[in-house]
Amino acid sequence: MKPVWLAAFALPVLCTSLLCSQTTPPVQSTPPNPPATTDNPPAANPQSTPANPPATADSAPAGNPQTAAVNPPTTTDNAPQPTADADNSTDAKDVTAPAATVGKAPEVTEAELRERLTGRPLFLRGLWLDETLHFNMNGDPAGQSTKGSFTLCGVTIDRVRMTKKTVELEGIRFGVHFEGEAPWEEQSASFDRIQITPKKKRQLIVIDRQLVVVPKKKKVAKGAPAEVTPLPPGATLSPAEAADHLRKAIDKILAPDLDGKMIAQMPDYWQYFYQAQQSHKWLEPTDQTLVHPGPGVDGPKLVKNVVPASNDFAQKGEVAGVASYKVILDPQGKILAVAVYRPIGFGLDENAVAAIQKSTFAPAVKDGKPVPSVIDVAVNFRIYSKRTAAGAPESTAADPNTSPVTGKPSMPGLYSQQAQAQAQAKQ
Repeated sequence: MKPVWLAAFALPVLCTSLLCSQTTPPVQSTPPNPPATTDNPPAANPQSTPANPPATADSAPAGNPQTAAVNPPTTTDNAPQPTADADNSTDAKDVTAPAATVGKAPEVTEAELRERLTGRPLFLRGLWLDETLHFNMNGDPAGQSTKGSFTLCGVTIDRVRMTKKTVELEGIRFGVHFEGEAPWEEQSASFDRIQITPKKKRQLIVIDRQLVVVPKKKKVAKGAPAEVTPLPPGATLSPAEAADHLRKAIDKILAPDLDGKMIAQMPDYWQYFYQAQQSHKWLEPTDQTLVHPGPGVDGPKLVKNVVPASNDFAQKGEVAGVASYKVILDPQGKILAVAVYRPIGFGLDENAVAAIQKSTFAPAVKDGKPVPSVIDVAVNFRIYSKRTAAGAPESTAADPNTSPVTGKPSMPGLYSQQAQAQAQAKQ
């Protein structure tokens, strides 16, 4: 993370173990001031965000962890290994290894993988978006694949097929849609899984297995040197080594829910969110020099708004709603940091952050001087049809109070102009 972001949010470094819950979270308060908003039309399910929540504290393990592990444990059924002539010293890269160096461990079975992987809420660590993925025995992609948000990379495996050369995993890809109405302390765990894989199609993951060579016994004349059989590239004499290789490859490809390793690879704006959630504290900068909108403070204000785009996944999944983000500004109104506060998922938060970073803000002014500040920015995402798509003639636009996809009435957004005017009138 950038130093200025660390100083602003004062959030701890992620731990690699995030599987325990800790303290009771604070109660959410009602915001005195509505956040700034984009010009996007209001969504069907508006959400609220507190303006001045308490500061974050030290990181603690996440709640509601998944118990499934990608790496299955070893069993007790040890199989004997083939032997070789120990008197021959050879190059390990291209010839067989002595039997004395070969360990004993169980091979991976199809039943074991089925028990460990099927029906579990997994995620693709590499954020690959293709419906068919091929990996080598090390767990690295064998080809190129488009990458996206982790909120588009959920996978549920329902079929495992194991051959001598490959492991084939079939299932369904799903997107994560966060429930904005959930209490703050439950935000990271409150989400729906919406299917992304088209009907009658499947997510296919193929993983190459390491080749295990079984040496053939050959008669050698008395006094003659033993023959050494070279191994094919990447092959091994040890079934235990091949089994360990496969388990590591699967762990490299699939994550059991969102673990610490996967969160640590996320962009900063997501890390701020998950660190606050894991500590069961409000996401709020601890820098005392930052001012908040309120009495005696003029601004900060959103001057130029860049409207974020939706995406095909969200449109097909009918994902719409309000997401909010915290933005730290310097005395000139320049953005120093953005943090996800109440996400929406389905790859839309990435679009929102990109749009916020392109927007223009006026700094806060206190006692006649510009000062560093923090502002809440809300973004409305809606569902579009051909009649309501960006650039469509106004005369052909659908009823703004009705969803163009579901046909159901849409409630006014909390951050619509009408809602903002009502909130300001109450102050």
